[in-house]
Amino acid sequence: MMTTLKAPVDSAPPTRQWGGAAVGGALVALMAALYLGGGGTTPAVAGLGDPGGLTRWGLPTAQLILDGSAAVLIGLLGLAVVLPVQRGELGGDALRALRAASWAALVLAAAATVVHLLTLSDLIGRPLGEALAGEAFWSYTGSVIQGQAYASIVVLALTIIPAARLTLGHGGSIALMCLGVATLVPLGLIGHSSSGDYHYSATISLLTHLIAMAVWVGGLIAVAWYAGQRGRELPRVARAFSATALGAYVMVAASGVLNAWVRFSSVTELFTSAYGLIMMVKVAALVALGFFGAAHRRRTLPLIESGRRGAFRRLAAGEILLMAVTTGLAVALSRTEPPVPEAPEVVSPTRDLLGYEPPPELSFTRLLTEIYPSALFSIGCLAAVLLYAGGLWRLRRRGDRWPIGRTVAWMSGVATIAFVSLSGLQTYGMTMMSVHMVQHMTLMMVSPVLLVLGGPVTLALRAIGPARRGDTGPREMIMSAINSRAVRLLTHPLVSLTLFATGSFMVYFTGLFESAMREHAGHLLMSVHFLLVGYLFFEMLIGIDPLPKRPPFPARLVLHLLGVALHAFFGLAMMESSRLIAGDYYRDLSEGIGWLPNTLDDQILAGQITWGSGELPGVAVIVILFVQWYRSDERAARRFDRREGEAEAERAAYNDYLAKLDADSRRGGG
Repeated sequence: MMTTLKAPVDSAPPTRQWGGAAVGGALVALMAALYLGGGGTTPAVAGLGDPGGLTRWGLPTAQLILDGSAAVLIGLLGLAVVLPVQRGELGGDALRALRAASWAALVLAAAATVVHLLTLSDLIGRPLGEALAGEAFWSYTGSVIQGQAYASIVVLALTIIPAARLTLGHGGSIALMCLGVATLVPLGLIGHSSSGDYHYSATISLLTHLIAMAVWVGGLIAVAWYAGQRGRELPRVARAFSATALGAYVMVAASGVLNAWVRFSSVTELFTSAYGLIMMVKVAALVALGFFGAAHRRRTLPLIESGRRGAFRRLAAGEILLMAVTTGLAVALSRTEPPVPEAPEVVSPTRDLLGYEPPPELSFTRLLTEIYPSALFSIGCLAAVLLYAGGLWRLRRRGDRWPIGRTVAWMSGVATIAFVSLSGLQTYGMTMMSVHMVQHMTLMMVSPVLLVLGGPVTLALRAIGPARRGDTGPREMIMSAINSRAVRLLTHPLVSLTLFATGSFMVYFTGLFESAMREHAGHLLMSVHFLLVGYLFFEMLIGIDPLPKRPPFPARLVLHLLGVALHAFFGLAMMESSRLIAGDYYRDLSEGIGWLPNTLDDQILAGQITWGSGELPGVAVIVILFVQWYRSDERAARRFDRREGEAEAERAAYNDYLAKLDADSRRGGG
């Protein structure tokens, strides 16, 4: 009797394997968070009473559940966004993902409620029952930042629950995804990054870290869940997750490095403090996760394409286990005092106003060598470089070419943004208007010119393939955005010129500038505003990306000259003004920084910089306009010649046809 041997096939056990691994990983992470975070040993806040075992053990447990459920929520909402869409309506798989997300939101709301209550007990050093007595709860919820943060998470999660079950369209799923990410924002506003020097950068880097980690962890769990559901679009979903996970991994690493930079005063503290040791273990886990991600991309994606879905679940089990441990380490870090105190021992009014220690006297060397850890611009510039490089890599792999000049222009534009935002120009730009004006002019007149010549939207459209017929993919969403009413309005010549020419007057000759300088977030928004306004204006003038409509070249030249003239007039107005711009702000700085120049003299110098620095970029744009005009005429001439040639060939063929008919008629008549 012959026995038939069957090749091993994927079956139900792998699903149980990765599910069991996830549970086991959660338990390991829980133990790590409890032990390293001080659970069951000492109160979280020194000098206060004992909040009791329920708080000491329950708080890190609830925090771990909160972090995990938020990640699962974001992953499932992202899955619903990625799955195919037919005429704007979600399919059955996407609707099931949204229903699962509503359960994750319910867990998140419950966990945030528990964390909210136990944090109150932890802060005042009393058992939970005593902490809830009296007015402490209402005061904590209404006026303490931790209470406000966790209460807002509860509200957002409860909002998502019905919305996830009622949403049927693709636009609604995208809005839900944004709402899910918003649940992490309150977490970035509390903890070790919410105070101390450069706390705005620390907060932004922490928030980026949280969002990237949630997208990565939640995305993997969502894909594994979808594989367990035997989803038909698993190959497509796995490819999308692979690309997203790579970007999230880079953002997690970059934001973690930046946040550690602010938290540590020296490298030795990585090995001599409890915070540093936990950080090192987390780094090791992150490196191991990178190897898992590489294995996914190299091994499992081809297997999924061939129909072997169990391969993904088996590898995902180990990755989920390690991710759970990493999440537990993150909870432990949140309950461990960093080596650099949250609040410096000496906080002068000037230091409090700047957000960092006042810099020494300005010199050219310090202007170039000082480093300012701006999380927004460092992470933004890194993302701009990597996304552009990813588009180039996809084109090259496909065998397509991309002009080297466009790549050089884009990278140069990003470099100029990084230089004025991460160097001594940012450090001293907060103290001197003249240095700030160098930043302003670079972000508004130099960086946008280089960026628009890089053609990022054109690169994205060439690198991203079209979706299947009837589906909506990234390429279709980009094209829809380009043709939207908002883009049509913002790129209208008169609108973009008005924003470019009047924005500076509105900022500097009202109270907006002083308000922005006193709040670091306002200063960042002001810088982003200058960059975006300049980008819109020069995209309309010399950009190569597709727009709904561009004016003819003579009109573009006139618009550019008007923009340069109005910008020069702004510089002249600043030089001639006898009223100090943000005078109270600079007077407050002068009281703590003795080397600062006279405020009015510095303002006049800022006006001179504005007046003179617009000439070179203005001439460069005129040259670019004439070159584009010439090339456009050449292309038009070639098209005309081609059409004329085709018309001449058609006329010749028609004449030959008539001659042939005439010859045939003559032979017939003869």
